[in-house]
Amino acid sequence: MSENNENNAVGKEELEAYENARTARMRNIYIGIIFLILALVLIVCMIFFFNIKKIEIRGVTLYGDEQIMVIGGVQNGQNLIRLDTGAVEDRLESALVYIDEAKVEQKFPSTLVITCTEAEKAVDIEDKGSYYVISSSGRVLEQKNPEPTGRIPIIKGFELKSKELGEELESEDSLKTDILSQLLESIMELGFTKINYIDMTDRSDIRIMYDDRIEIKLGSSVDIEQKLTAMKLVLEQLNDDYEGTFIYNSANSGVSAIPKERGVELPSDDSGDSSQEAADAQQTDAQWQPETDTQWQADTQDHPADNNTDNWQDDDGGWQAETETQWQPETEWTPDNTEAQWQADEAQTW
Repeated sequence: MSENNENNAVGKEELEAYENARTARMRNIYIGIIFLILALVLIVCMIFFFNIKKIEIRGVTLYGDEQIMVIGGVQNGQNLIRLDTGAVEDRLESALVYIDEAKVEQKFPSTLVITCTEAEKAVDIEDKGSYYVISSSGRVLEQKNPEPTGRIPIIKGFELKSKELGEELESEDSLKTDILSQLLESIMELGFTKINYIDMTDRSDIRIMYDDRIEIKLGSSVDIEQKLTAMKLVLEQLNDDYEGTFIYNSANSGVSAIPKERGVELPSDDSGDSSQEAADAQQTDAQWQPETDTQWQADTQDHPADNNTDNWQDDDGGWQAETETQWQPETEWTPDNTEAQWQADEAQTW
């Protein structure tokens, strides 16, 4: 009896195993059929359904819709499912320099939306008598223009390296590339408008012409944002017709505002070294004390605040440096009929 029971048990296990295997095979067959049906449905849809019937192009003013479609490689009748949207975006951004960004969206069942962000002209780079228009994203938009665009700053002394359309902004001096990027970013953040040109010929002596009436001397590229912030604060305190020169001294000394003297012209875009002559004509080797507690100083180019020479003395023996940053006259200066007299409201230090 026990032997029969064992045989029966073995038979039941074999039967259950067979049933489980059969069930698994049927399940796999069903799953395979489902996938096959889905694949057939997808193929049918790709052939007969979800074809493009409408193409919407948004944000474009500089290019025609037909041009966008041809460059992007899209047309009515294409299948939305098979369309590679990333490839369309890459083609538009690389071929059309005034397209900073392209976004392609599929809207089922039959609409394709292309949204473009057009490039904005940010600056003109002056290079060997020609002007290259640069976008706010730092790409070359136009090349070898005979005249500046106008209404955007001109960048001088940048030595443009990449001049092909669509190329990223780059200078032969890699440090100038970074400096200009910082300058433009700070100018944008501060809302610093009305800038005529930025002269980067000497990156330790960066100069900006503001509103054709104020030359701003930033010095080196160190703490650019802090310097521009200080300059903007001073601008806000002056009249709109003020003309002269701003010189950034230091974080502690602030900004010197030197008014334009009568008969002295401020440097123009093509003045070259005359900017130095004009600045020298506005300043005298004089330091004096007003009646208030505030000490007012006339800055000079002959002995700047960052001069590293100790015990400096001029040819007449009139100036001697007590420290690296402070210059004191040995004798009291008094104006006469042949020298310009300083007034308390003419040279100010913020």
